[in-house]
Amino acid sequence: MEYIFKTNNLEKRYGSFTALNGVNMAVPKGSIYGFVGKNGAGKTTLIRHLCGLQEQTSGSFELMGIKDNDKAINKARRRIGAVVESPAVYKDMTARDNLKQQYLTLGLPTFDGIDELLEIVGLADTGKKKAGKFSLGMRQRLGIAIALCGKPDLIILDEPTNGLDPQGIIEIRELIIKLNKEQGISFIISSHILDELARVATYYGFIDKGRIVKEMSAEELGKECRKSVRMKVSDTKILARIMDSQGIEYNIIDDKTADVYSEVAFSTIAKDFEEAGCTIYTMDEREESLEAIYLSLLGGDQSA
Repeated sequence: MEYIFKTNNLEKRYGSFTALNGVNMAVPKGSIYGFVGKNGAGKTTLIRHLCGLQEQTSGSFELMGIKDNDKAINKARRRIGAVVESPAVYKDMTARDNLKQQYLTLGLPTFDGIDELLEIVGLADTGKKKAGKFSLGMRQRLGIAIALCGKPDLIILDEPTNGLDPQGIIEIRELIIKLNKEQGISFIISSHILDELARVATYYGFIDKGRIVKEMSAEELGKECRKSVRMKVSDTKILARIMDSQGIEYNIIDDKTADVYSEVAFSTIAKDFEEAGCTIYTMDEREESLEAIYLSLLGGDQSA
């Protein structure tokens, strides 16, 4: 697998405090990487390293296949766009003038492509309206347009839907998916709105106390989030025999608990259990979610 960003035992210490503690993170090229963790877990510190705003204490990383100690790393960073915390826009300028300013900052030779960018983010009709009078969703889309200047391969978004109304959230979600699918842009998205993140992410990284505790694809998450029936029985060895005989998938939790991945009707299996000498105590339908996975991995509150 090809990775657009990869770290190797990355550490960052501030005196006695360790912000990044041997981070091993791998962001697949072309993915929408959902970066999940509590406040203070190390997300912002890692993003600052990626953008070249800080240097690690030890360890290394690669960006677009270029090692951090290679002189070409600065050129690779020019292929990154970012909207961190809130969009950095000039409120007294129009959307078009904001993009022109970013073109000048990047040293681009012409203003070619600005009309296309405004069309992509849905701001082509804003005319002379100043960014300061834009809605929060419009400013967020302008921020993404600014990040798109220079045709980046990777865009970093920090809480892209924070504070948006439902319509604004849908617009940002659809824009991210469109850019990923049509232009092949990779994304790293840090968000605490886990249900919304689950709608766009194709890959996930969970960070806690400066360490990546788990990375998984959306397909792997989907398998863990399947509907199941949690059964409490007198003997899971007997349950296993019955489920095997009926070709039903299951997972033994302990000697009295198992998750059964099928819509099991109590009336259908009760006789089989009775004849086998196994008592069914409870049957509860369950459906895991990204939020549940997050809590099982990181515990505590859900501040991400």
